[in-house]
Amino acid sequence: MIFKLKNIVDLKTLQEIQDLFADATGLGVVISDENGTPLTKPSNFTNFCSYIRSASDEGLRGCILSDERLGKMAAKQGKTIIHRCHSGLVDLAAPIILDEKYLGAILCGQVLIQGQDEERLDQVRQNTKNFQIDQNILDHYLDQIEFANQKRVEAAADMLLLVANYIVKMGANYFTQEELNQKNQKLMEELQLRAQLEKTLQETQLKVLQSQVNPHFLFNTLNTISRLAYLEGAEQTQEVTYALAKILRYSLRNIDQLVSLAEELEHALNYLNIQQSRFRNKIQYEQSLLFNVDAIKIPILCVQPIIENAILHGFESQGKVAIKLCCFSMNDNVVIEISDNGVGISQEKLSSILSDEKTNEKTKSNGHTTGIGIKNVHKRIQHYFGEGYGITAIESRKGAGTKVQITIPKVGGDLA
Repeated sequence: MIFKLKNIVDLKTLQEIQDLFADATGLGVVISDENGTPLTKPSNFTNFCSYIRSASDEGLRGCILSDERLGKMAAKQGKTIIHRCHSGLVDLAAPIILDEKYLGAILCGQVLIQGQDEERLDQVRQNTKNFQIDQNILDHYLDQIEFANQKRVEAAADMLLLVANYIVKMGANYFTQEELNQKNQKLMEELQLRAQLEKTLQETQLKVLQSQVNPHFLFNTLNTISRLAYLEGAEQTQEVTYALAKILRYSLRNIDQLVSLAEELEHALNYLNIQQSRFRNKIQYEQSLLFNVDAIKIPILCVQPIIENAILHGFESQGKVAIKLCCFSMNDNVVIEISDNGVGISQEKLSSILSDEKTNEKTKSNGHTTGIGIKNVHKRIQHYFGEGYGITAIESRKGAGTKVQITIPKVGGDLA
């Protein structure tokens, strides 16, 4: 909002105040902005001043410059001043100042002082003789100028300052209300945005969930089970089948809930048991827990998708992959670090993994157990714990493996 008098006080209200003051004092009154330009229609103006303003462009400019000069003089002194206009009549100006900014003035007068100015009429004529207007008419109007008592003028000056201060208070109240309205509007917009984000997040979660298992994964797992049943005894087949059952039960839990880190790691181990059976000796897994993971809380399905990503994209089908998972404390937070010795990620791909750009969901989830990617894990952790958490680091180079760090708050866990 531009900080102008006309923007913080209704012009209709200013006009009403001005008209009342003019009726009470019998003086000519006008309210101008900081440049002397009238904001209101003149009230009770003398015929002399009205004629100068309406009949002569030069006269109008002189009146505006005079009002500007008087207003700024009053603003500099911080009070009502009694002075002479460019024609020589007595004028009063009270400044309108808000937050130390001069916004304009309320001006009145257009009189001569009784007992002092009877000899000034010739000077007034001299001041206005160059205006391109009918001097006879101007002389006639000059004869109508009122000679006011000095005390009346001084009383009007005191009243004028009260009116100016009243206008300032109106402006301050209006300005305060506008600030409050803007803050309320901003708050409403933020609440609407938050509600929309929460709705979008819920819709996204419902799509990912009730964590339906990808048909590709089921097909590969069932193939593994049937081959094992054919080639060997029931023991390993039983282990794979049991791991699959636990994965299905875990995946059907509500994605909105928090689980213990111990449960999340158990789910990752069940997934690894199946993949190790599928790929035989191509996957090696090492786990290091430097504290009690039972007390640490984490959104469901946050660790297994990272390990799955390492298996599906971290190594060539002919090679082997070694995956290490380490949980440790750092700055009162829990860090879950998952690293592999796979083919790595290009810098271009690395920079886009956590970006907000939309990706093709079909391509992203193809071959994955749940369709939950790295970005989804990151967003869900931030949803629960704030922007300082989530996937806080991804380090990778082509041919040199990848390391992903997940950071979550301690939330009462025993890190000793």
